[in-house]
Amino acid sequence: MNRSRTAPDTILYGGPILTMEEGASDVQAVAISGEHIQALGHREEIFASRGSDTQLVDLEGRTLLPGLIEPHTHPDLCAQCYAWIDVSGFTHPTVEGVEAALRKAISKANPGEWLFAFGLDPMLTENVGTWDRHRLDLLAPENPLVVMIQSMHTLFVNSLALREAGVDESSPDPPGGGRFCRDSDGRLNGKVEEVSAALRFLRFHDSSKEALREGIWKQYGRYARAGLTTIGMPGMFVALEMLDVFQELARRDDLPVRMVAYLRHHQVGHVDWKPGDGDDRFRIQGVKLWYDGSPYSGTMLIDDPYEKSRLCCCTLGIPAGTTGRANFDPTELRELILDLHRQGWQVLTHAQGDRGTREILDFYEQALEAHDRKDHRWRLEHCALISPEDLERAARLGVTPSFHVNHIYYYGPELRDDILGSTRAEKLMPLGTALRAGHRVSLHADSPMYPPEPFRLIRTATTRKTRHGEELASHEALTPLEALRAVTLDAAWQLFAEDSIGSLAPGKLADLTIVDENPLTIKPDRLDEISVSETWLGGRPTRATTG
Repeated sequence: MNRSRTAPDTILYGGPILTMEEGASDVQAVAISGEHIQALGHREEIFASRGSDTQLVDLEGRTLLPGLIEPHTHPDLCAQCYAWIDVSGFTHPTVEGVEAALRKAISKANPGEWLFAFGLDPMLTENVGTWDRHRLDLLAPENPLVVMIQSMHTLFVNSLALREAGVDESSPDPPGGGRFCRDSDGRLNGKVEEVSAALRFLRFHDSSKEALREGIWKQYGRYARAGLTTIGMPGMFVALEMLDVFQELARRDDLPVRMVAYLRHHQVGHVDWKPGDGDDRFRIQGVKLWYDGSPYSGTMLIDDPYEKSRLCCCTLGIPAGTTGRANFDPTELRELILDLHRQGWQVLTHAQGDRGTREILDFYEQALEAHDRKDHRWRLEHCALISPEDLERAARLGVTPSFHVNHIYYYGPELRDDILGSTRAEKLMPLGTALRAGHRVSLHADSPMYPPEPFRLIRTATTRKTRHGEELASHEALTPLEALRAVTLDAAWQLFAEDSIGSLAPGKLADLTIVDENPLTIKPDRLDEISVSETWLGGRPTRATTG
């Protein structure tokens, strides 16, 4: 035990304490001084250091963890999308509920008013059917209407939205992988794919700075109630002026979560921020790229075509023979990554498919060989399909994967039966292979795509079970301890924050998550039933979890 000359402000005891530190066994109490952990050890030793003003907190059998971490989530998108019409599969099990929600909002709108809906889900909502401009025209003949699917890579818009956005039959697809999709006759069908095309419509969403500030703060509370104390925001979607808002929120005494933020590549030249600027509450660390897209829009870049199924061809609108696409010109991307590397940025790239991850690793390798820099910790985001060979190559290059593992839980049956087929589905989210290749991995939910739910991430990583209870690629399962590391210490390492958070150790920030059951002793099938009692940030309980 490390003794201090001053008495601690707080001592927590009375329940299992999982430090996530090697060799730190039989810890019975934690002493906190100010914002930091002062000491850990046996109860008698820690109690001997207390003073007359030391607060004693009895866990009463609850389990104390280091504050949980999600390195890939979007509080700015959550602030926007959760304010839209809710048409999600989490809310509406049938398409009748989706259409009723849209009709209700449309009936209250003024003619010409833009309407936005979020969460259309062809997997979780039954009988979604085909969506296009004509279906939306019938629903909203007097209002521009935009419906975003749950995976966020596809919009459906009506004819008024196309007209108001200035998109007509002669409009070219924008650079950056975006596409205004067309029917078999070559006419616009109202389907819009990927960010660069979607922005033509999203710019009409009127989000004041005050509304975004309020929405982001609400999302911070959702993170805390899920047990998270630190998040990574890969790619800022709101205006650069919102950097001031993130800093302002980070200065609040009742801040419930820390943030490590990543710019989009075209924003780098418009800010004075440099890699690592900020503090332990809000820091800019790197740059986010999107190399490919989503399996649910057919834009995930894969070696072999998507399945010829009714879900693909008719509901998702993925033509036969589709293998996805890259969002960058190769020459431009090569120069971009090398330039970011020279400037010292940590580079994160959205790469889902086997071909997508392989090709972005090629670009990474070229840049890393051209300009040597130690400990860059570049990342691959989502990694739905990545080969064992590429995981080994990534480890050699110092590139680390973050897995969007709840694709297996929520959409595993459809990925197996309708989108990728059973053979490729057995290669999904190869967490076990990544660990065997020497990686430190993390897990994420990518809100607003899925809710922030770290214990469901842990359950999926350990059981590999879908929402129907079937196992998918069970040979890639992690142990509960490995999965817990992926949302604590290893996630902190990916954020360049392992010296201050991610485990319980003297000198680290006293960010804590207190839960009702021990994730290392509970049955794995019940991991997602663990209830978060409190989170603490810098030695104090957060109001988001204590009221």
